[in-house]
Amino acid sequence: MSSLSTSTLDSKVLGSIRQSITGFLQRCGLQYKNVPLDETWYSECCQEATKRGYPMDAILPYMSVGVAITSNAYGHLPDRPTKMWICLFTVVCTCMDDTMTSGKDLVHVYRFNERFANCQPHEHPVMHALDGLIREVACHYPAPVSNFIVTSGLDYVSSLLLDHETKDMRISPQAPSYPDYSRMLSGIAYAYAYCIFPSTLPLQEYVQCMLDLVIVINHTNDILSYYKEEIQGDSANYLSLVAASRGLTKQSALRELVEKTVQAHHNILEFLRPRPEAYDAYVAFFNGYFKFHTQGRYKLEEIM
Repeated sequence: MSSLSTSTLDSKVLGSIRQSITGFLQRCGLQYKNVPLDETWYSECCQEATKRGYPMDAILPYMSVGVAITSNAYGHLPDRPTKMWICLFTVVCTCMDDTMTSGKDLVHVYRFNERFANCQPHEHPVMHALDGLIREVACHYPAPVSNFIVTSGLDYVSSLLLDHETKDMRISPQAPSYPDYSRMLSGIAYAYAYCIFPSTLPLQEYVQCMLDLVIVINHTNDILSYYKEEIQGDSANYLSLVAASRGLTKQSALRELVEKTVQAHHNILEFLRPRPEAYDAYVAFFNGYFKFHTQGRYKLEEIM
């Protein structure tokens, strides 16, 4: 364990985080195992981004995130171009989250939806890349699934602005559902949920568990990224908002979130069990989504 990374955390807090994450993994049938990055897929995705004229100086640091999520969580999809789209969409969105939410670039984020709706050119190459990717969704998924993915992408852009506008806002105990509203927008979870299933699979096979899928996607990430965010001093994440809005400690909020996410996961399994193609797609996604979180960015190796 890295003493440098964990030195800012009290040993009891660290033990509580470890216990919560371990319990989550056990109750979902997951086993921690570090999975290496798919270097071949990484090379292919870089080549595709370059061919499209994307700003590689900006997005290259995030390419491994897109590669990791597609090779693990979406590796079961039969259509390679769709997996490439998911990878590049993830790369561009992650880049925006890290680099365009402050300073001079923020003005481009404010104008994104307006320019997108009016088919106007963007003044920033990352915005231009995202615009093209959102318009490409219909090539990979039919309506209404493609519609839901588009609106989820647009909501994500708005969530970046919401974070900026509310960064100094006091979280009120009179509005306990606000953290869920904010997280629903920022997680792009509807897009990632609909992408789990092959485009040929009828919507009625899985749409009834969509809200549980969103809970699993958002909150598995919240649970598994919590340690990294704590050592970085992040106080604007979902668990911090929940704790503030409900008068809880962050550790109590984490334990409650584990309960909620485990329940949603088992709800999905029960609903999809009689629907084998959808069930197999979800199980492959969920196992791979966990593997994605073991690939360095979330520092799980320090506490597991």
